[in-house]
Formats: sequence, structure tokens, C-alpha cells
Amino acid sequence: MTGSPEFAIVYRCEAEGGIREVRVDAEGMAHPASAVHELGLQTVRCGETWRVRVCPSRDLRVTGVRAALRFDLRSYDALYLNGYNSWTDSFERPVFDVMWGLARCPRKIVDRYVLDGSGDYRFVPETPLPGRQHGFAYGYLRRGGEVTLFGSLDEDSGMTLVSEDALRGTITLEKEVPATTLVSGETCELMGFAVLSGELRATVARWLSLAGVSPRPARPIVGYTSWYRRYGDIDYENLARDLDATAGVLSGTDLEGADPVFQIDDGYARVGDWLDYDGVRFPEGLAPLAAQARSRGLLPGLWLAPFVAERSSRLFSEHQAWLARNPDGSLVTTGSNWSGAVALDVRKPAVRDYVRQVLGTVTREWGFSLLKLDFLYAACMVPHDGLNRGQLMADALDLIRDAVPGETRLLFCGVPLASAFGRAEYCRIGCDVGLDWDDKPQMRLLHRERVSTKNSLANTIGRAHLDGLAFRCDPDVFFLREDTALTSEQRERLLSADTTCGGVLLTSDDMGEWTKDQVSRYRRATAEFCKR
Repeated sequence: MTGSPEFAIVYRCEAEGGIREVRVDAEGMAHPASAVHELGLQTVRCGETWRVRVCPSRDLRVTGVRAALRFDLRSYDALYLNGYNSWTDSFERPVFDVMWGLARCPRKIVDRYVLDGSGDYRFVPETPLPGRQHGFAYGYLRRGGEVTLFGSLDEDSGMTLVSEDALRGTITLEKEVPATTLVSGETCELMGFAVLSGELRATVARWLSLAGVSPRPARPIVGYTSWYRRYGDIDYENLARDLDATAGVLSGTDLEGADPVFQIDDGYARVGDWLDYDGVRFPEGLAPLAAQARSRGLLPGLWLAPFVAERSSRLFSEHQAWLARNPDGSLVTTGSNWSGAVALDVRKPAVRDYVRQVLGTVTREWGFSLLKLDFLYAACMVPHDGLNRGQLMADALDLIRDAVPGETRLLFCGVPLASAFGRAEYCRIGCDVGLDWDDKPQMRLLHRERVSTKNSLANTIGRAHLDGLAFRCDPDVFFLREDTALTSEQRERLLSADTTCGGVLLTSDDMGEWTKDQVSRYRRATAEFCKR
């Protein structure tokens, strides 16, 4: 980076109206100088960090704050920008690459399938041009074996959009502003970020330390999840068979350093009606399966999506006041999953009580000690209640943490990634794998969060630098079974990356159907995974 950042703060005085902007150049000079007094502006550098603080002399509303960093971008080998959430493609790209989102997809398809729900498409304009890429919270430029990383120091107070303009040679950090008026005489930090260089993993560790992030203690986990074997077609009988097969293979596997897991995924209840499980499929509920898993030496795990409800749920029909709304009063749609999914307003006391009840019941009464919590971005899709997106997401994740016993392990999924730092033991860091390599050609025109084994593998490698520093990375599952459209080479690449790049090693195969060779391959991979 050449010189110091150039800052811009845009604001409106409540008493006088009108939009004003103050710029601070690389030499630290403010333009216009008169705005410094009105804002009580301070730009503070301390080593590798910069902070922007204001203490206004009158009430004002900040509408934008950004910092531009100048680089000779053409001199770098690659650019990495962290994508918005767990599923967003995030890996090193050429500096002049084009970042495609939904710009190539017809609007009627986007609307029909709510393809803009899971990413940042509703609040970040797409710029599908060479050298105009973007991400959130942090990124880095790599030259040879060294990176220069730029990262936010506080995503809980607001998310940070990181944008590249290769032609101008800038990386811009734009911080989400407070959702409320700044009061005269009160100090507020609008932005804090670090710029630092070195070997990738050591640099990420230093940045996270500066940001006050500490990973929660978490042993690696290995085992089984039902989704890619059963999808939503689960019942007590077939899960009991899967549990028996899983326990049989794991009992003869050296797991020193890791904990075995049996996780039940979607399909036991309508989304939103978590405690009203399907009584035909599970006549005695799910607690017996949790108890059986524990008796076989496995951690019992359960999937939920606590901040969404499907339209056919009882919650949707009986509690319309619990649903999140856009400024125009329409429902906040999160996707076309199930019968159509909508967000809950997690700031409403009744919703918070319901989330506590659900999470408390499945842990304390049903006996599940690992929760995979999905579609978490639903909590922060629309700023409201005096909070911006970053504040809403932090508040919602803290609600989850407070609702479960202290020993409960959490695996976050579908979450704005930096919001999960230090809050979850495990976190998904890529999109869902598929039963083929990269889906059908037309599906590749869809959003950056689409199902794709190819993209999932790229994210497993691309975000591996976070493993053990922010949380243990969950790369999704691998397959040894041969009834998929993956080649043997593709299956091996997936297993190898999952084994070496993360802290979660799960499969959805029926382990009881594995051949002796497949069991041996699994045990070799598990031994390698546990020794890392």
C-alpha cells in the first residue's frame, strides 16, 4: 500500500438538513476543515490499525463512511475477498477477474425462486466488470508467498463491504453506519480496520487478535449426517439403521484427538414448528435417537433453522406478527426452500422467547449436544429496531449462545461469516456439495451460493486459513459411495481437502454398505485428520 488511507464521511445534520461530506486525504488533512469541528473528527493510527471516531457538536445522522487504500494491483498474483455468507464463493482470483452474481439470470427466475435471498444482492449493486470484485469483512492481496491483508476490526457494530477497483488501483472499505442519530457530545467509533503483511495464516491470526477474536475451544468432529443420504425422507427406523452402521465403523476407527458425531438433518418437522415433530415418522420423538447415539459413544447432533419459517407451518399461520417485514410491509423472503421460507423478526420478545424455548428443549430435554443451525442470515436481512445488519446478526447469534447449555457445541451455517467468528465451535465455509461435480450448465448462471461440489471444494481450500483461528471449518461432506455422478478422482479430491483443510469430517454415506477397501480408505483419512 502506498501512503495512508483516504477517508470519506458523509452525514446530515438533523437541525439544519442537507448532506455534507468531509474527506481526509493521505496526509491527514480534512476537507473542508470546518467539518472537523462539527464532527469532532479523529482519525487515529496505531501501528497496523486505523480508527475513525467522531464526537459531534450537534445531533447528526451519518450516512456513509469509507476508507480507500491504494495499491499497485497489477503487481499482485491474486486477490481474495471473503464472500458474504457461509455459502458465497470465496477463493483467490485474478485481480482483473469478473465476479458474476445474478446479473446473467432472468429477473423472473430470480423472483420465482427467491435467488437473491441468501446473498448480498438486495443491498450491494452488482458490477460484473473486470477488476470490480467485492466481499465482506476482510480480504488480501497475494504476491508469491506473502499477503497484504485488509480487515475490519469490529463487524458487530456494522458490516464492512470491501470493494476492488483495479483500474483506479484502490481497495475500499465501506463500513455500515449506525442506524440511529448520533447525539451531540457522545463519542462513536465509525470504523476500525487493519492493514498488515506476512505469511497468510500468521497474518490472519494477527488480524483476528487485533480484532479481539478468540476461537471457542473445539475438538475436531468426525462421523455421519443424514442429509445427502436421506435428504428430508427420514424416520426413526432408517435413522436407527444409519446410527448402527455409523457406530459399527467408528468403533473400530482410531479417533484419538477427535469426537464422533451422529447428526440428524432436516425432515423431522415443518420448518418453524420445531417442537411439533412428525408423530408418524417419530412416534416417540427424537430423544430416543439422541440417547442411542450417546450410548454408542457418539455426540448426538440436530439440524434447525431457528430464524425462518415455511409458509405451510403452523407458526406462519398462527403468528403473523412474528414475521419480519420490509419497509413496504411485505414479508422478508429468504428463499424458495420447502413451501417457501420467510424470516422471523428476532427482535420481537415473543420470537426471542420461542427461540429460547426451542433450543432449550432440544438440548436439555431431547438430549442433543451438537446443534447445526442454518439459514442464520435471515435475522439481519433488513435493518430495523435501531440496529444495522451487523448489530442484528451479532444480537441474534448471542441469543442462540445464551439459549443453550454451556457445553452445547454449535455449528453455524448460512451465516455472514465474520459474525460467526468466536461465537461457534464450527462453521460451514462453503456451499452445499452436490451428487455431481458442478450441476447442470444453466444452474451455473445462478447465485454465488448455489449447490456445487466444485465451488464447495474451492471454498474449503480458500477459507482454510480460518480453521482453528476463528472457528473449526466445516467443509460439508465427502462421499466414498459410487452411486453419485462424481468420478473417483473428484471423490478423492473432496476427501483429501476435507481431511486436510478443516475441523469437521462428515459423510452421508451408509457406512454399513462400504466395502472393505472403502472402510480402509476412510480409516486412513480419519487417522490423517486426527493427527493434524
